[in-house]
Amino acid sequence: MVWAITIATFLGTVITALLILWILSKKEQIRKALKERRVEKRIRVEVELELSSPPLIHEKSLTENASHHGARIVSNKPLQPHDHVLVRFPFAQKPSRARVTYCDALPKDAFAVGLHFSSIVNDWLLPQGDISSEGSSQLYRK
Repeated sequence: MVWAITIATFLGTVITALLILWILSKKEQIRKALKERRVEKRIRVEVELELSSPPLIHEKSLTENASHHGARIVSNKPLQPHDHVLVRFPFAQKPSRARVTYCDALPKDAFAVGLHFSSIVNDWLLPQGDISSEGSSQLYRK
């Protein structure tokens, strides 16, 4: 009986030490994740965007909300976080590069995708005709 208690204590100590070491090795990643917050307020705006991502996937999507640095869109295809896509705005000549920050499954084979743009997008927040205060479709929140 004493041997069983000794072995259980030893295994518990080893597992605790390994867990502490693992957490310490991930300290920088945890710190970055806790610091990463949205600093800009998003507004509801519906703009049709064209997404392009390798390998040759093109899709038209609608934004739900947007800021100068990012947007939440509804996509028919799942995208992987940290992947990069090209986004063509209806008012821009050149596409903008964006990083996928999250992809959440929605009802009816749809996906809510968060995009972070590598450069500021000003044009889509200026035309007041594109901004809907109520939103014509149901918004899904993360």
